[in-house]
Amino acid sequence: TESKGRHRLTTTHFLRGLAFTLAMGGATVDTENGSVPIKSCIAFMNTVDKSKNLARDLQQPLVRDWLQGWLNEHSGGQPAAAYSLEHLDATNNVSQRENGTRRLAAATAAQPHGIINVGIFGEGTDSPSLSSVAFLESRRSPIEVIQAVGRAMRTAPDKSLGYIICPFVIPPNADAEAWLSNSSPEEGWQELGQILLALRAHDQRIEENLAELLQLYLPRVPEKVHTFIGIARGESKRIQYWSHEGAPGDAQEAVEQVLKGASPRASSFVPLPESMEYDLPEPKALGGVWDKQAPYQAGAPTTVLTGKLNDDDGSFDLRTDAVAREKPDADGKPGVINIRKTKAKARDMINNGKGNPLPSLAEKKRKRAKDDQRVIERQLRLLKEMQEFGEAIRMNLLDKSGLSDDRVLRDLNILEESVREAAHHLNADELRPVLDRHFGLDNLRESDLNKQADGCTIAALLMMNAAMLHQRIANGRWLSGVSDLAAVKNDVNVVRRISREWDRIMRHDFRPVLEPAVEAIQAIEDTGKLAGLERALRHIAAEAERIAETYADMGADHAGPLFNKVMGNQASDGAYFTRPVAASIAARLTLDACGDVNWADPAVWRAHKTVDLACGSGTLLAATLTDMKRRAKEQGADEDQLAVLQKLAVEETLKGLDINPVSLQLAASQLTAGNHNISYRQMGLHLMPYGPQPHDQGRVAVGTLELLGQKAVVERSSELGLADDRIASQATWRPSDETELEDAVSAVKDARIIIMNPPFTNRAKMGEKFQKDTQRLLRAR
Repeated sequence: TESKGRHRLTTTHFLRGLAFTLAMGGATVDTENGSVPIKSCIAFMNTVDKSKNLARDLQQPLVRDWLQGWLNEHSGGQPAAAYSLEHLDATNNVSQRENGTRRLAAATAAQPHGIINVGIFGEGTDSPSLSSVAFLESRRSPIEVIQAVGRAMRTAPDKSLGYIICPFVIPPNADAEAWLSNSSPEEGWQELGQILLALRAHDQRIEENLAELLQLYLPRVPEKVHTFIGIARGESKRIQYWSHEGAPGDAQEAVEQVLKGASPRASSFVPLPESMEYDLPEPKALGGVWDKQAPYQAGAPTTVLTGKLNDDDGSFDLRTDAVAREKPDADGKPGVINIRKTKAKARDMINNGKGNPLPSLAEKKRKRAKDDQRVIERQLRLLKEMQEFGEAIRMNLLDKSGLSDDRVLRDLNILEESVREAAHHLNADELRPVLDRHFGLDNLRESDLNKQADGCTIAALLMMNAAMLHQRIANGRWLSGVSDLAAVKNDVNVVRRISREWDRIMRHDFRPVLEPAVEAIQAIEDTGKLAGLERALRHIAAEAERIAETYADMGADHAGPLFNKVMGNQASDGAYFTRPVAASIAARLTLDACGDVNWADPAVWRAHKTVDLACGSGTLLAATLTDMKRRAKEQGADEDQLAVLQKLAVEETLKGLDINPVSLQLAASQLTAGNHNISYRQMGLHLMPYGPQPHDQGRVAVGTLELLGQKAVVERSSELGLADDRIASQATWRPSDETELEDAVSAVKDARIIIMNPPFTNRAKMGEKFQKDTQRLLRAR
């Protein structure tokens, strides 16, 4: 559409705008509470010009006439609400925004009001009576989506529902279910996925109740659909490519006929065109007549269908997937179909079993024959098919949005999002420089720092781990006087309250988990900037209160992946994540090599001191502990005995060394999960010296390799005059900085098991977070 020749508003945006006006004009959902109209709405866009034009164009008489025509056809002729719209952005002053908010609050079902905005109405907006929010373009930040969704979730008198409107464009020649099942997130699932993830951040019951919460408005099934065909037949199995046009389901029948021996040309197949441009129709200006006959560029398929004949039993292998496209335009318009990549995708489906398998028509028929629902009258059968149709879309939506019915995986996602949002609050208060400096990242090049977590993210992760331990202590009443996080997060001075609570806990125990978080808080307090820290701690406390128990139960399979995902690339320190499956295999093979022993006997555990010289987040140690407990259980140990053995293992048997204090904090959390009787004060985790040494600026240390400088580890003649290097290490349970390296030596001496994934890094990249002179000293050392 053209806006008086000044600014082009793409059809994609305008069609989403029409869906928005349906909601504003009265096309609402029938619920148990009756038909609930929308009174007010805040709509989000990314571009000021498009937002202004959309707010103006959607109020044109032509659009209002179209809306009334839609309601006449679909809602029995109910009158369209007399909606009004306005545009606001960051250039509008506070008074203009407040007036807009008042107009939202004063709106009624007969005269609803909407604000299409750019860059405002996020965090801090208080409008409890708001009926709905609409996402007319994808949001660039998940945090923005979470904040926006929160606007519609506020409770208020006479408000039983909050709507979240998310329109996107399904290609006109596509079957909606097939397209949504096969399309990539950026072709339709992305906005819905963002919104569902944001909803889950507010309320984790979203997955269980999605069927009741999600209302799908889908276009009619098209009379014809276009399909990209790939068929392998004959002895050579050479793949032939075609295009098919026909009613939904016709393409599969045609493919099966060809696999049975029919000619492709007799099966409504046509050769592929040289190119497959696909576009939406361009209507004429709003002031004129809508050209309903504007042609779609026909023949552009949305899905790939492949088939091959299985030689062993003569059955068909049928698969479907989305066509390969170039990246979508910034305005959401689908990218051009790439024929070469689509052919490659079809080959992968035929040769390697990629894509979604389809049952043959014969299999579908056999399944229908067994279906007792066939005897039910046609109307009920159609109703069931529609319910299954919607459920298939909901299942795809859950899967492709990253949602899960598994509590552990779901809460892990919440944990990750919470860390990122807390880091966002710290970043917004410009705390990154001081935290980068606190964690020794200030010398990294920007390109290298972008590959890994910055100081704000690391601080947020440390605080989250500490807060979850805090909640477990409060829930289990392990220590007297420790408040529940529900009380802590609402304290007027949440920073002081959390610092005092964690200091109180550390006087008893749990220093390895709490001290790094307290030190990060103190580094921020020294700047005098507390607003971002306060927001971050309130958010962390609220989320930790919900998921602390899940985190305690999640085990080694999830701790390492979480750390790796949040922290990013730590390659300059040689740190590479060990996958849980590999850790489990290594632990099992290692314990097998220990021979036939009784793992239910505590003496056996004491005799099998286990050391990881580069333990990271403790994945290998936790896997070893898990397998030790499994063997003990198989040999008759009950739950009480297993708890005693776990305590013994963490305090005496398992020893971990690493150069990263964040890794050791997570390792401490994992090894003690589920057993609060373990004393952290005796935990065998050691922070190894790395980089310049505070007591001797001319010397550097290289982590666990410093053990090679100890005669207790590598024997040598004293005649050579090589004394032990007196470089300090630090046991994580001990606050002193004066601990000598002998602590680490005693931890590894007389070990029965060494299990590790050695740290490897390119020597040229070694210690990139240090100055060049220090890097040279590291290599020399």
